[in-house]
Amino acid sequence: MLDTPSTDFTDFDSWHPSGWSPVYDRVTSLRHLVGFTTQQCRLVRLMIAQETGDEDGAFAIVGEARVALAGEFDSWVVETGDYHVLPGFWAL
Repeated sequence: MLDTPSTDFTDFDSWHPSGWSPVYDRVTSLRHLVGFTTQQCRLVRLMIAQETGDEDGAFAIVGEARVALAGEFDSWVVETGDYHVLPGFWAL
């Protein structure tokens, strides 16, 4: 029987030792590498927020990313929104 990557919550804890994780854009129909992030957490899904600029410190949800396996290490796939707002993002 072949081992297949699991999508179970506990399996997402394999971040690259460099501290950088690849970010893929899934906003378009094609998934492609757009950059890297230092964001590493044990969440399966991450809501991406941006400050609105109001005096009360409000923010708006501008996207959503999920953890996915990329080879032996985890990566982020931005499903909706602007990947440039992902924390610790460095664009290619």
